[in-house]
Amino acid sequence: MISVTTILGTDSLSGSRLVINDNFSILADEINAMEGYFDPSAGTIDGLTSLQTESLKVGLSTVRLDINSSTFDIVADVDMVGDLDIQGSILRNDIEPTSITEISTAPLLIQEIGTSTTVPPRTVYRTHNAGTSAVTIQIHPAVAGQELFFIYEGGGTGEVAIEAAAGASLTLDSGATQISLNEAGHTVHLMSITNSVGNQEYYIVGGNGYGLLT
Repeated sequence: MISVTTILGTDSLSGSRLVINDNFSILADEINAMEGYFDPSAGTIDGLTSLQTESLKVGLSTVRLDINSSTFDIVADVDMVGDLDIQGSILRNDIEPTSITEISTAPLLIQEIGTSTTVPPRTVYRTHNAGTSAVTIQIHPAVAGQELFFIYEGGGTGEVAIEAAAGASLTLDSGATQISLNEAGHTVHLMSITNSVGNQEYYIVGGNGYGLLT
């Protein structure tokens, strides 16, 4: 708290000169002390020992970090160097809202996941095929460690074939080039792994009921 001496209306201006100067000196010292942490010109805060607030937002035109008493939202890529110690649950809610079907892929019955310049945008993809012709899912290259889950829902028993798009690599055994899902409950879990020459390759790390097609 800043304390200054009050000049009363009955005090003379000349007689209060020392009081006025002392008040300005006190205020100047306090402002200089605060400017050791706050730089108004640069718009920065630095060197605080502790900061306590009800909410914090980072980003002007677009908020990238929003922390308040009930949520902690990060709307940006996160690069972590070090360990992550999680005391609670890990919830994955990165599901493509539209199921990949013979209707959603018509008329070519091909669905591309990602593009030649962008990695697959989701982690979990639902699919089924109630038609007679196979639905083909082509996956573009991902970043190292990125995972993709494909789940075959009820509503058909037609073939859903997962393969590498142009420029991508899907490593399967026995000379196979596609992964087959054709029954409710079939799943496959893929991960993008960096190979010995620095390129990304998809490998199967788990699943249920899937088959391989040549």
